[in-house]
Amino acid sequence: MIDSRLLHVFSIVAEELHFGRAAQRLHISQPPLSQSIRKLEDTLGARLLIRSTRSVRLTAAGAELYRRVQQLAADSETMVRAVRQTAKGEVGHLIIGLTPSAAYSNLSEVLYEFHRRYPTVSLDLREMNSNVMPEALHQRQLDLALLRPPFADPDLAPLRVHDEPMMVAMRKDHPLARKRWVTMNQVLDHDLIGYSRQNSRYFSQIQQLMTGAVQKTPRIVMESMIPTILTLVEAGFGLALVPGALSRMRADTLAYAGVRGPGAMRAELLAARQPSSVNPAIDRFIAVMQAIGTHGGTAGRAARQAPVRP
Repeated sequence: MIDSRLLHVFSIVAEELHFGRAAQRLHISQPPLSQSIRKLEDTLGARLLIRSTRSVRLTAAGAELYRRVQQLAADSETMVRAVRQTAKGEVGHLIIGLTPSAAYSNLSEVLYEFHRRYPTVSLDLREMNSNVMPEALHQRQLDLALLRPPFADPDLAPLRVHDEPMMVAMRKDHPLARKRWVTMNQVLDHDLIGYSRQNSRYFSQIQQLMTGAVQKTPRIVMESMIPTILTLVEAGFGLALVPGALSRMRADTLAYAGVRGPGAMRAELLAARQPSSVNPAIDRFIAVMQAIGTHGGTAGRAARQAPVRP
C-alpha cells in the first residue's frame, strides 16, 4: 500500500515542476521533499522525475502516476459527495408499495416534486393490495408503503399523508347531477353500487359507516372496486361513493357531488415504513408528501370550495 502522503508530495511537485516552489507549498524544506520522492520511486520501482539544475520533468511513468493521482483525487471527491448525499437522502434507491387507489390521490404531484428535488434517488413503485404490504415491509421487500388505515400496525409507524372527501359519483343525466352537495338521505333514495368486501375492504367499511349514519337501508345492486365502479356508474346501474380524487375522471359522462350532514366522511392514506430501515430517502419522500398537503389535493379543495347549488 502506497503512503498517501507520498502521493500528495509527488502531485505537488508534478504540478509545480520546481522543487523550491513545491517545498514552499508543502511548508517543508527541499531535502525531506527530495527524500519523499526517492522513497516513492523505490516503492514503485520506477523513476518518476528527471531533475537537472535548470528543470524538472516527468518521466513517462511519472506522467502516468500523476494522471492516476488526479483521477484518484476526483474519485475521492465523488465518493465523499455521494456518501454525504446518501446520508441526507439525496441519492439512493427507494422501494414504495402503493395501494391501487393511491394512484387517484395526490400521488402524481408528490412523485413529480420528489423527482424534481431529488433526481438522483431512483424510485421502484410496486402496486399491491394494502393487506399484503405490512408483511412486505417486515420482510424488507419494501422501504415504504402507502396503504389504507385498517392494515397499518403500530410497529410500522403509520403516518397520515393524505385525506380527501368521499363524494357521490353519478351519470350526468341523473336527477342529482345538478347539485354540488347532497345528503346521505338523498343518496339512499337511489340504487347504490357497493364495494367488494374482499378486494376493497377499506372502502367497503367507509360505505357502511356513511350509509349507517342515516335511517335508511341502502339498495346495493352490485359490488365492485375502483376504478371499475365508475364503469358501472357510467352504465347507469346506480350511484357510488368514491374518494374525491376520482372526480377528475370521466368528466364528460359523470357528475360528482360532495356529501354534507350525517355520514359525510374522508378517506385516509397512510405511509408506513420498515421498522428498522435507516434509508434517509424515506423521510425525504414523506416530507414531500406532507409539503404537497394532506387534505385532498385539487379534487378535495374543489369539493370544499364549490358553491352550493339548490
